[in-house]
Amino acid sequence: MADSVQISDIADPWDAPDPALALALQQVQWYARHRDQSRLTYQVNEVLILVISASTTVAAALKASAWLTAVLAAGTVVLAGLYKVLDSQENWVAFGIAWSELQTAVNDYRLLPADRRGEDAQRLLVSKVNDVMHADTGRWAARRRTLAQGRT
Repeated sequence: MADSVQISDIADPWDAPDPALALALQQVQWYARHRDQSRLTYQVNEVLILVISASTTVAAALKASAWLTAVLAAGTVVLAGLYKVLDSQENWVAFGIAWSELQTAVNDYRLLPADRRGEDAQRLLVSKVNDVMHADTGRWAARRRTLAQGRT
């Protein structure tokens, strides 16, 4: 495990003793970090929407001032808009899938005996990293196009 930390902490994975593993670990960490951030953003936004929506109803029932009720209602609208703009639920799922695919590839690579981690195995691992990154970028671009078309 100490080797994993040392390998993944190298700024340029190509300078690592095992560049393919270093590159894959770097991407695993990137996707894990972004998966966790997206999950947190999604959950916080959902809780805030629920709390502010409920507060709007309570404020109206208690005959709170019109400006307070309007501010709470506007807060719900803003949070609902952020939900769509940030796309955190979709990102959480996509980053989780990419992380899982890369982690599986790293695990498979690590199961190879050291003498079988040659050029072919490294090329296969780097190819998997590239495929995952390409698929994720394609998903992101397609989602952006879909959102842009929805605005026109």
